Amino acid sequence: MTARRIAQPGRKPGSPELLPRRAVREFTHTPSRIAMPLPNFKRAYPDNRPLPETGLWFAINQHGIIVFANEDELHLPSGTSHLPGVERSPSAILLGEVNQVACLACTVPDDIALPKGYRALGLRDLYGRLEDTLYVVAGYATQMLHWQRTSNYCANCSAPLMPIPNEWGKRCPRCSFTAYPPVNPCTITLVYDEDRILMTHKRGWGPRYGLVAGFVEPGETLEQSVELEIMEETGVEVADIRYWRSQPWPFPHQLMCGFYARYTSGDIVIDHDELDDARWFTADDIRNGRPALPAPLSIARRLIDDWLASRFPAAGP
Repeated sequence: MTARRIAQPGRKPGSPELLPRRAVREFTHTPSRIAMPLPNFKRAYPDNRPLPETGLWFAINQHGIIVFANEDELHLPSGTSHLPGVERSPSAILLGEVNQVACLACTVPDDIALPKGYRALGLRDLYGRLEDTLYVVAGYATQMLHWQRTSNYCANCSAPLMPIPNEWGKRCPRCSFTAYPPVNPCTITLVYDEDRILMTHKRGWGPRYGLVAGFVEPGETLEQSVELEIMEETGVEVADIRYWRSQPWPFPHQLMCGFYARYTSGDIVIDHDELDDARWFTADDIRNGRPALPAPLSIARRLIDDWLASRFPAAGP
């Protein structure tokens, strides 16, 4: 993925811009649903300008994002007529723009009276119903509002933090401590051994099995995290660790880094503090519906689907 500062396409020289050039980043990369494509989204950074008067609102309460939803359609509030007063919310922020339409976000009270047809839906409920780019922005909005809500005071001296102009960071006026929105790297790995893969299960997952995953510890490389998580949780050893793709996971601030690793040795011995089961499943097992797989929106599922497609290239997953 690459990032660069750009001028906005489609605007004549001297014409007013929805977002100033210095406050915009355009992200371009090979389209991929798992990588959460952002070809039409340009991020904005705070520059003390008034919020745009029109745009799409990602209004969030503890139940999810406010959308209009029925059996036939689902869309975000556009402008402020659907949710009066959101533009005056102290939490309101400009996230960026999609196709030159502003994307704004704010938190709203849980007891706010919603117009007919509007309700709050969680990110998982919106998957596949909201257009891809807007779904990504919804995750971004969730992360940024969580950051705004939980970063009011200095972690060093407890003084109120102040926004840093043109950045999402905050700085303490007393001790100069600086904080930025967190990104917590995690590794998730598909361990394969010829025609089978290692899958794990945690209490509370129902019939669904997943892949070995864990947070990257301070001082670890991603590859070390892969090896150690697999060894600690399942007792097996791996080699040929290969990076695949990554996925932002806004629950609330993870960055999931997907890997493949080849099994080399060891019997499965699970860490009962982490798992209640781990076992091998063949490609035929999985294609025949055993076990239940992770949700389609997850990188775990895409790792599995990609592996299946490599085993059955003509049929795909």
